[in-house]
Amino acid sequence: MKKYIITALLLSVISCYIAPDVTAGNGIIFQAPTMNIEGTAGSIVSRLDKSLQLTATQKPRMLHIITGYLKQKVNIQSLQHSNATAYKTKLNSMQNGLHAKLKPLLTLTQYTEFMAQQPKSYDETNVLSQLYY
Repeated sequence: MKKYIITALLLSVISCYIAPDVTAGNGIIFQAPTMNIEGTAGSIVSRLDKSLQLTATQKPRMLHIITGYLKQKVNIQSLQHSNATAYKTKLNSMQNGLHAKLKPLLTLTQYTEFMAQQPKSYDETNVLSQLYY
């Protein structure tokens, strides 16, 4: 009997520990994925550097802008499942702010190339998807 009580107690503790903290309206529980912001921003800048041929002055500024954007994105991540409309509205606003900061940083040719690199849909193998979805 003691063995069953201990097992039940252990299972309840484990289930409480692993239960995610974000709930969608349909009762399905989601946990917002964690992101290594600095690593992801570095990967994005590295990828953009290859295609846009960023200057030594542009790279750290680009890294700062993208890091700030990703921090904002992580802050609204929970809305993606709990309030999709609010998430999309805030994400669009953040993307407009991102573009407003990047446009004066890049040359016209670089900015045009940057815009052409937007993935058509979310692709977890394409780090640039973090900027759009």
